Amino acid sequence: MHNLDKKKPLLSDSLATGDNKGFVSADADQHRDRITRFATLKHRAKNQENYLFTLAQFKDNYEKDVKNEESIKALKSAQKLNECGNYLLFKNFYTIGEVKLSKLRTCGQHLLCPFCAAIRASRAIQKYVERIDQVLKENRKLKPVLITLTVKNGSDLAERSEHLMKSFRALLERRRDYQKKGRGFNEFCKVQGAMYSYENTFNEKTGEWHPHIHMFALVDQWIDQQEFSEYWHSVTGDSMVVDVRRAKREKGHGYSKAAAEVCKYALKFGDLSVEKTWEAFKVLKGKRLTGSFGLLWGVKIPDTMTDDMPEEDLPYLEMLYKFTYGKKSYYDLLITRQVEPKPHKDESARSCDECERSSAGQAQAFECDVPFRERTSSQFKRKKPHWRLPPKTRVRVLQRIRRWDGIMYNIDLFPYVEHRLLAFIG
Repeated sequence: MHNLDKKKPLLSDSLATGDNKGFVSADADQHRDRITRFATLKHRAKNQENYLFTLAQFKDNYEKDVKNEESIKALKSAQKLNECGNYLLFKNFYTIGEVKLSKLRTCGQHLLCPFCAAIRASRAIQKYVERIDQVLKENRKLKPVLITLTVKNGSDLAERSEHLMKSFRALLERRRDYQKKGRGFNEFCKVQGAMYSYENTFNEKTGEWHPHIHMFALVDQWIDQQEFSEYWHSVTGDSMVVDVRRAKREKGHGYSKAAAEVCKYALKFGDLSVEKTWEAFKVLKGKRLTGSFGLLWGVKIPDTMTDDMPEEDLPYLEMLYKFTYGKKSYYDLLITRQVEPKPHKDESARSCDECERSSAGQAQAFECDVPFRERTSSQFKRKKPHWRLPPKTRVRVLQRIRRWDGIMYNIDLFPYVEHRLLAFIG
């Protein structure tokens, strides 16, 4: 059973922003691959949205529409999915060969929307890989390993996931007691720092859920898997399945693939039906499914879903994509626009002075790109308050208002229109 659930992670290492150039490269093929991945994720989210709209039904009760709790939750989640990832705005910084995701709208439902889950995972991979490289550089005696902890499968996801979380918390507390009091040593005490995440898969043949924990850990000594397995059984009472293997560092990618195994989705969307995804979302929503401790504790994952922009002010090509849903969904390129860098303040002030000194300075002053707040001219004066206007002007305005007829003249709007016209006329 355990071997069937140990598949390759759906989260591709190409989503990693730190070490993989495919995430931000200006190469046409790599950028096209990224757009294709986004379209696949959005297509899955759209299917989930359509299913939730079928659940958003109303029941007639004494001539009144009464919403049940299931309908309300489904409708709210479907509306959020409907607004997620419809448009993507990229900036192609062709001078440095990078394409950055500049703007998009997401729903934030990481357990329900694979589009949001993938982008969030890629941000987590980037930050954790940076911390891992830093820690290993400072302490070269540490050894990176991948650890998997499981519990017995069951049909009740809520009970099985709670059992796994409770068992893992007990394991962390015993490790903490050994570090503070020096007693109760076990193989898990060799872990000096780790990041972990919960994952839940479903076996269609047996109808059972398989919750487990993936962990990227840094150990000072190699863990004896047999002893650790027996100790884990004493904690859980129903499972001895523990997997410990060395994390490999790949050339050009570092530990991004190993980190992707941990930071991947909490649910395998590709293996779950939309019905089971919704069931798991209701059970796991609000629970903390990721974390870290020891030397890897304190890594902050950015809340923004966009890429980090270059610090320099560079020219770029702006590209707007729109999602098109169908049997083969895709992102369609709607608009491309060339954007040049804006001049600095000192340069803009100098250009404005040159405009004023020219023979046609007044005409050119309106064509320069200097913001209005940086221009000083005597022609811009404050309007007179309406109470300082001459009586003749006030009478003339009132007469014009009274001449309005038909649709334009509305007695309810008369005081408002009179006030606004008298306030801004001069």
